[in-house]
Amino acid sequence: MREFDDKDDFRMGDGFHIAFLYESGSDEVDKGVAYAAEDALSDDDFLKAIFLELKADDVQEMRQKILSFGVKVLDVPDVHLYFQAPGGQVFRLVGINEDLSRYEGNG
Repeated sequence: MREFDDKDDFRMGDGFHIAFLYESGSDEVDKGVAYAAEDALSDDDFLKAIFLELKADDVQEMRQKILSFGVKVLDVPDVHLYFQAPGGQVFRLVGINEDLSRYEGNG
């Protein structure tokens, strides 16, 4: 929707917006919005903020295959394996029939 040197705004369908803040600052600002470059997540925290789920029938076997491949493992206070795939995307490994309802927000 909008692009600034230190912030990009996206609309992902009706009523869902996402903004990316970058560490660099700029002279151009988004009028009427309170944010600053220092509000941007660190590189390490950013990796933990967005992830895709990888579902597997045998989580332990898949975990061993993933670790044997040599991916970067993220330190996340959760029982699941969080890892960064080559190319940068972060995944969370979960069981295909695992009840993940405790992770769902209530609005």
